[in-house]
Amino acid sequence: MTNLPSSAAPQVWTVRAKRCVSALLFLHLAAVIAAPMAVEPASILSRSVWSVFQPYLDVTYLNHGYRFFAPEPGPSHLIRYEMELSGGRKLQGYFPDARTHRPRLLYHRYFMLSEHLGALTDVTPPPVALDACSRSFGRHLLQMHSGQRVRLYLVRHLLPHPDAFVKGQKLDDPALYREKLLGEYSLADSRMDTVRR
Repeated sequence: MTNLPSSAAPQVWTVRAKRCVSALLFLHLAAVIAAPMAVEPASILSRSVWSVFQPYLDVTYLNHGYRFFAPEPGPSHLIRYEMELSGGRKLQGYFPDARTHRPRLLYHRYFMLSEHLGALTDVTPPPVALDACSRSFGRHLLQMHSGQRVRLYLVRHLLPHPDAFVKGQKLDDPALYREKLLGEYSLADSRMDTVRR
């Protein structure tokens, strides 16, 4: 039988180890704060600090723009589609759709795709990426539903003015929705070029 010590000696951190851990925690906290602070509108200082931490934030997947929802949330975007199926049948829907894209995390992932497309429409002149993303969405929808042709619209859902909201305007008031044609696409063209703009 071996003799065990009655009490193990407590582990004591050296002053140097405490300072190193404190410095690492401080840098980590600064990086986490820098990510949302660099979301536009942002100061030059905020963007500069973020650029220092960007490699770390990207690797640790902490590069989040929490200010997406505050202090001034913008409009949200959906993709509305009208599709021609074989036999002349029609199909209409939205992308994302809360009824079919479940769980909520999946809906959110699709919503981020439509938000990305919405952000591309705000750039003047429209970037090449706008057409490439629209064509990709069209291809996906056509393949998913075995469609022949699809027309995509960007639906921008504006927020009501606070005064109008207080007076009773509903968040889903039809006057708050704006549509823009993105394009019409067909699987008949192997390159999925725009049929009409």
